[in-house]
Amino acid sequence: MRLIRKERGASRIVEGYFTPKGERISFVRVAGPECHLFLVVRGVDGHSDEELTAVPPTHGNALLDVCAGKITFERTVVPLGGRDVAIDRFVTPPGLDTASLIFADSDSAQTFVPPVWFGREVTGEAGFEPAAVAIGGVPAGGELTLNNAALDAVLDLLEPRFGLGALRRAVGEPG
Repeated sequence: MRLIRKERGASRIVEGYFTPKGERISFVRVAGPECHLFLVVRGVDGHSDEELTAVPPTHGNALLDVCAGKITFERTVVPLGGRDVAIDRFVTPPGLDTASLIFADSDSAQTFVPPVWFGREVTGEAGFEPAAVAIGGVPAGGELTLNNAALDAVLDLLEPRFGLGALRRAVGEPG
């Protein structure tokens, strides 16, 4: 993840979470000069409805002061197979990197094959939800073991403008 951030840059985002109320989660996000208040309501079918309202940065920073928990992460967005992947490196609390995609429908999500560098799938695990991380900390999830295939996949992601991914495949190298 560090290599991707180094090549593509990152934007710092701070989110402050209020104590969840039933199926409702409220949080404030400060991303550069922009600040929004979010209300997320999880339905019985597992899908979430999200509403957001722009708030002045001074109000957003004041709201951060009264939140039950906060997370700070550096986000890098990279294209992957026609989709954008949001790669988040958690600064506070430290020790967590995530990759997130949004799918148009459940069939697209079911057929998606994650690259080897994605690591363990944590979708649906309550402890990895941003509100849970902000309030309760990073759950034990294990480290991703770096191997040659994972490194090659990351390099192919970063180097397509040079055609090196295609060159590796043409000479029979994995990747």
